[in-house]
Amino acid sequence: MVWLKAGWSWFKPAPIPWMGMTAMVFLALMGVGAIPVLGGSLIEILSPFLVAGYMSASRAADAGQPVTFLHLGAGFVDAKVRISLAIMGTFYLAGILLIDQIMRQMGGDGFQQMQQLAANPGSLSPQEAEAILGQALPAVLTGLFLLTPLVMATWFAPALVLFDGFSAGNAMWWSLWACSVNWRPILIYSLLLGLLGLVAMLIPFGLGLLVFLPWVLISTYAAYRAIFLPAP
Repeated sequence: MVWLKAGWSWFKPAPIPWMGMTAMVFLALMGVGAIPVLGGSLIEILSPFLVAGYMSASRAADAGQPVTFLHLGAGFVDAKVRISLAIMGTFYLAGILLIDQIMRQMGGDGFQQMQQLAANPGSLSPQEAEAILGQALPAVLTGLFLLTPLVMATWFAPALVLFDGFSAGNAMWWSLWACSVNWRPILIYSLLLGLLGLVAMLIPFGLGLLVFLPWVLISTYAAYRAIFLPAP
């Protein structure tokens, strides 16, 4: 709750810059995603750079400085930071692709049918949908189990690279370690974010997400500050 309150206290004085920056990120990601074949992979590789940009803006807000879209380029300024973030994004992409292949191998036809069911829920009877979910559920649970440490390893890693000069490997290791030893607050924080995300998606025209997504990243900076920086 302290992390969420701190994030909101930095968002509230300048909601327009935060929301405008997020809208610009949405448009940029849509453009990158439209690139044939490589679009989705490029988004995964660029994700640590985006997180680093929000971390830079959050630190500026914490210091009482203006929040501008220029902070989004923070991960591209220094060559060492740029290389580390690119390695991190490539590692994350490789992990996602590996987990996807494991899920497809385990789920077989049921996993593909579940994707079709999600796209068109009314195409199957309740009995057929239940049979498909029963076949694909073990694959989905396995994927979530494998995805959790990958997310933990990359949660605080961009901030550690940008602010503390860590290499990609060290940053991911210490991010994983920090999430592991602080698993109770991290779990509660994640559940609260899930609830807030559901509420945000109910707000029309995407306005809820324009508030929710920067709030998530700003509160992530608050968590980084609480876990990794010395107490004053």
